Amino acid sequence: MNFLSWFKKGSLAVVDQGLFSGANFIVNILLARWLTPEEYGAFAVAMSVFYLLAGFHTAVLTEPMMVFGAGKYRESFRKYLGMLLWGHWGLSALITLVLGVAAFMMSRLGSAALVQALTGLALASPFLLLLWLTRRAPYVEMRPQWAVMGSGVNLLVTLGGVFILWQLRLLSSLTGLVLLGAAGAVASFVLLLHIRPRVVGFVGNPTPAMVLADHRNYGGWNILAFIAYWASGQILMLLIPIFLGLAASAAVAATWNLYRPVSLFMQSLGLVILPTFSRWVDQGVPELELRRRTTRLALLLGGAVALYGLVLTLGAKPVLHLLYAGKYDDYSELIAWLALIWVLAAGITIGQVLLRARNQTKPIFYIWVSSSIFAFVVGVPTLIYLGLRGVFLTFAFNYAIVLILTWKLGGSDELPEAVF
Repeated sequence: MNFLSWFKKGSLAVVDQGLFSGANFIVNILLARWLTPEEYGAFAVAMSVFYLLAGFHTAVLTEPMMVFGAGKYRESFRKYLGMLLWGHWGLSALITLVLGVAAFMMSRLGSAALVQALTGLALASPFLLLLWLTRRAPYVEMRPQWAVMGSGVNLLVTLGGVFILWQLRLLSSLTGLVLLGAAGAVASFVLLLHIRPRVVGFVGNPTPAMVLADHRNYGGWNILAFIAYWASGQILMLLIPIFLGLAASAAVAATWNLYRPVSLFMQSLGLVILPTFSRWVDQGVPELELRRRTTRLALLLGGAVALYGLVLTLGAKPVLHLLYAGKYDDYSELIAWLALIWVLAAGITIGQVLLRARNQTKPIFYIWVSSSIFAFVVGVPTLIYLGLRGVFLTFAFNYAIVLILTWKLGGSDELPEAVF
């Protein structure tokens, strides 16, 4: 793939992710601005639980699709995707059940804020996850313009819905999440009309048994890796309300929102480079060349994230005041910590893309296990004695360790020399 083609597809991926993340960003900002810190904190805690459950969906369906769809099953992708859609509804039913049980338990404990957020997630999760899957399918066939169309529909429905809910004074964590789910359903339907997956008549190769075996082999270690990854970071998000209160959780989520454009950019890049790297591996590109390309991308992405973080850190106080009407002005220091954390995350993301493209998910599991142990052993004491500053200090040291382990296990010990 030449530079012009990379630039075109990468630009479309950024537009796609911008439209998609814009919908979530708008809802998050409005909820943080209009809800009480305790209510928005409950929303943030519920989302941490959702990301754990959604990680199973990504680990066994979406991410393997990016690898196998671009390689082994590229000649029968529509049939392959149809099989994955059946798997999606099965997993979504389990996730909805778990979230529903959690909402019932919170109702028995008297936490109305958490009940609303978890109920909203239970209703919306099947359609949110369907959009995550269908948005990534066009990238397997290198047709990001379809994903842009789906994300545009999602954004338009979300904006219209938010306006209606605001006019009716009905916007809450429950209605906001239900709205996101409804928008995801409409956008997914539009995407599926273009992709046209085969959902019946699975005769000949690949068979459902073949696909199940491939996803089980890939997803087994991938699920464990995601659980370890979640434990390395999100476990602290669940501990913050226990030791510091829901208002502290809201502060973390509010500052984290400012780095959603960074997450947007990194996810956009991942949508393009994972299937591309998978093709390179499948085509037998020499190992030294793979490392060189990986390193260049890591340095470029890390530099871009550092520049964004510097600008945001310098303007942290006025930006927080403008977005949240003064609710979180006292937490501007966290913006600088997040800049460092996201620079480290950039290097981790690119390094682990190469491992995934090689189907080496087992090393990723070991990396995040080490990280989760560190996060728990070090994170809990620092959270108790240093508050939110201790949480972000733990994140920074933790990600530095993960970065080193990722590049060591990826076989790239000399980053600067690999560029030339």
